Amino acid sequence: MEPSGSPSLLALQDPRWRRPLLVALFLGLLYYFRSLATVLICFVVFERGLGLAASFINRKTGLARKGAVSLTLGVLAVACAAALFFTIGRLLPIVARLRADGGESLRAIFEHPQVDKLRAALGLENEALSHGLRSHAGTALDYVTSTAHVVVNLLVGFVLAVFYLYEREALHRWLGGISTTSVPGTIARWFGYVADAVAVTVRMQVVVAVVSAVLTLPVLLLLRLPHIPVLCLVILVGGLVPIVGNFASGVVTCYVAYSARGPWAVGVFLGVTLLLGKIESYYLNPRLAAQHVQLPAMVLIVALVLCEQAFGFVGLFISFPLLYVGTRIANEWSLADAAPVSELAPAEAAGGDEPEAAAPVTELAPAEAAGGDEPEPSSASDHGALARKEP
Repeated sequence: MEPSGSPSLLALQDPRWRRPLLVALFLGLLYYFRSLATVLICFVVFERGLGLAASFINRKTGLARKGAVSLTLGVLAVACAAALFFTIGRLLPIVARLRADGGESLRAIFEHPQVDKLRAALGLENEALSHGLRSHAGTALDYVTSTAHVVVNLLVGFVLAVFYLYEREALHRWLGGISTTSVPGTIARWFGYVADAVAVTVRMQVVVAVVSAVLTLPVLLLLRLPHIPVLCLVILVGGLVPIVGNFASGVVTCYVAYSARGPWAVGVFLGVTLLLGKIESYYLNPRLAAQHVQLPAMVLIVALVLCEQAFGFVGLFISFPLLYVGTRIANEWSLADAAPVSELAPAEAAGGDEPEAAAPVTELAPAEAAGGDEPEPSSASDHGALARKEP
């Protein structure tokens, strides 16, 4: 039987050509839509978090899925309104004081003893500080613009997550109609791996942040530092940033320790910060990552260093997702390559010797070439069916 189709289409069916082309297309789409990374992250975080809460309500109350989602969103809206009301209530007196004596308040801030200590340590006088503020005004404006962009992406991700939670069944039915072996089906499945990688990475960093805050809290209490809840919040938020987060929060705690207790307290917090960094790098992250990626810890650390060198600071965030997605795709290919072997296994286990099970396939080939009645095997399942026929 002559193969049908053009040579280019036949080449695309060959895994040696199809897989590299699919990977190139997938990486090209990731690069092209890289500016929407924050939207994807916000979407995954909101979708997984709200979805877990809705599933919990559904199991405990028997409420319908969409009703559980509505109840979850209602609770979230009430919590956000309460936090906003509390924040505005705390800010209004400060705003009123600034309007009454704004100049005096700013002068009091710059003349605060702690600010004087910081300015003396950095070697900045009033003129130098003012000049530095003016020179960095453009940079500050860029940061404000970037922050506004992140806020917009956060809102877009939240809206997409809400729509997805309400339309999840319909979307799954629609995606189920796409062939899993087609190019759109494969790319959609791989983007699902990216979403899973984001969810796993966020969950790992939350665990790291909580562990850092819990381990640092006894030190804060022993040193009797001021504003312990705020410091714990800083450590918790800093722990959400891989590698550098603990050191950034450590700088803040060291400054507070120096202001309250002196240089010896700084030494204590430097030791704690270095210890937390070692625990995160060599114990927590490898063990948490090993639950999802079956790779040695040395490979994870080397990948982190290489990604940081290749992509800069962003590489610290995308190292594990790259490994996660790459491992899922490699496992998918391994299962596809092992499929013919797994389908022949039942015939071999049913009885008879292995040469006898394979003989009919080789003996049928001349008959088919001569115009016999047996159909030509076109897939692994056809080969398995012919292998089970006795001569």
